[in-house]
Amino acid sequence: MKKFVINLKRRPDRKEHFIEKNPTLEDYTFVEAVDGNEDLSEYKTRPGWIDPYQNRGIVPTEVACFLSHRKMWEKCVELNEPIYVIEDDAIINTDLWDEEFYDHTIKYWDMLYLQRNENKPEFAIKIGDRLERPWYPYNTTAYVICPKGAKKLLNTNIMEDGIIPVDEYIPEQIRNASLMALALQEDSCNQAHTDVLASDIRTDRRDMTVHVITIGTDITKMKKLYHSASKHYISINNWGFGVEWKGTDMTGPGGGMKVNILKKHIADLPDTDILLFTDAYDVFYSDSLVTIKERYLDMGHKVLFSAEEVCWPDPSLGNQFPSVHTKYRYLNSGTFIGEVGELKKILEHEDIEDHQDDQLFYQKAYLEGIYDIGLDVEGYIFQCHEPNITMLGEQLYNQETKCCPCIYHGNGGPEAKEVFERIYKQRYDESSPIFSMPADTFEVIDKDMLLIDFMTEAQCAELIELAEKNGDWKSLPNDTTPAQELRLKELNLYIALEEHWEKNVKPIIEKYWDPLVVYGVRDAFLLRYSPATQSKLKLHHDASHVTGSVKLNSNYSGGELSFPRQGISNADIPVGKLLLFPGQVTHPHECLELTEGVKYSMTIWSQRYVGDIL
Repeated sequence: MKKFVINLKRRPDRKEHFIEKNPTLEDYTFVEAVDGNEDLSEYKTRPGWIDPYQNRGIVPTEVACFLSHRKMWEKCVELNEPIYVIEDDAIINTDLWDEEFYDHTIKYWDMLYLQRNENKPEFAIKIGDRLERPWYPYNTTAYVICPKGAKKLLNTNIMEDGIIPVDEYIPEQIRNASLMALALQEDSCNQAHTDVLASDIRTDRRDMTVHVITIGTDITKMKKLYHSASKHYISINNWGFGVEWKGTDMTGPGGGMKVNILKKHIADLPDTDILLFTDAYDVFYSDSLVTIKERYLDMGHKVLFSAEEVCWPDPSLGNQFPSVHTKYRYLNSGTFIGEVGELKKILEHEDIEDHQDDQLFYQKAYLEGIYDIGLDVEGYIFQCHEPNITMLGEQLYNQETKCCPCIYHGNGGPEAKEVFERIYKQRYDESSPIFSMPADTFEVIDKDMLLIDFMTEAQCAELIELAEKNGDWKSLPNDTTPAQELRLKELNLYIALEEHWEKNVKPIIEKYWDPLVVYGVRDAFLLRYSPATQSKLKLHHDASHVTGSVKLNSNYSGGELSFPRQGISNADIPVGKLLLFPGQVTHPHECLELTEGVKYSMTIWSQRYVGDIL
């Protein structure tokens, strides 16, 4: 098989390094890579795509890297034979390199990874002594690809839908059962360390990783924060989950505990990363993380706090704040963004007790003048309580500053809460963007099996898309009937689902199964089946009083949800309908063998028990 080594024309150092470090590798050809320093604006990138680990969009050099590998796939199809694709930072391990074995293996598969970083090594499936099915492999340092596999990678809508990094794109095709890939259990090469051979992927401030943080000990009050974040594909890390709150009842000064929690957790983050913090209960997002990050970098400060009209909790400090050209003069600590290294310094400014006031803590640090702190006095990113805030299309709009803020904070008393509720309802439909309940009637399809309207086909498609972009499909620990699952709470949809369940499904259950009283949703999760991952699920009962099942798509073959005792399946049930049935004893069910395509479904378990955690 021919070997092609990808190398930038302007990086002869990497070419020389490859030759020096791989003296035993024979018969390879250097291929000129696409240069990320050139104008690549003609190539579309995927709208809204965010790196799942670095919380940033795709950078030009990643576009170039994708295009370079695409050239190799085209070369493979042109030659109509398998080829090696090798990046110029690869260092071959001569003790493990086995071309005869690779030649034999690629005959039966689309692609073979010779080196990769496995995202979920516990989910990789071992095949024999040397191979395994990868789960979500990163890196394209070296691999073998055959024409059939190259055609699959070329014949998607990636160029029309928008480019993503190649080491995200290939795993995406593996996960949707399109690309049949194998990997070596033990890598036969590795990457040169960037300290020795500098990467061409630029890492300026616009490539910095963003950690989105909140601190909320009562997740039932966080619906609006989670809902709005999910609309913009923003993943929030709640550092207050499972913590006993000791920061006062917040009817007056307090909240120092937030500072101490931040101080504890931020210690593990790299100084060069970015942290975005918001309060949990009176904040919602109105724009994407990409926009927030770009605007923050435009502001020119290492740390940026929101600003408000009132100097609180200590009005005597008011005359120490510099005059500004808007009415938003004073630091508000409910939302801020900044470099981790500078925030670490600020958090160590002085000690603070849990019951003391967090805003006063940050105001004193700001007034010291020793830190690089700016205030968002125009509402360019952060908008605190503003009675006259309006909508401009789908954006919030401050008529005074002419800015469209990305995050709204309804800080203050009853008036502020009323404004917060009003503007949130204008920005987002109060009902879930995913779930719909247009009718309160039900159809009995068998004894103790009901069918009701629940979701539209469009909403089902939106839920699938949301899950694939943001979810981590896996078998849950200690599950006796393991499947490829994703809990709805990971998508920030759990609370919205339960509200719809309580309002629309619970009355039907209690009416039909009188005198059953249903309390809460115990669990809700999505299931994903494919011939390459999991094609069926064995006969079982559920850990629920009443179970709901929703078919989310129909473009697959086989895979019916079957009830052998009742002689019923969901084969003819429309997409989006909710099938309700007793979860225990009387209605054992199974998923039959899926033969083609990818099947998605949603399962809802009723009846939360004492000790259950959302």
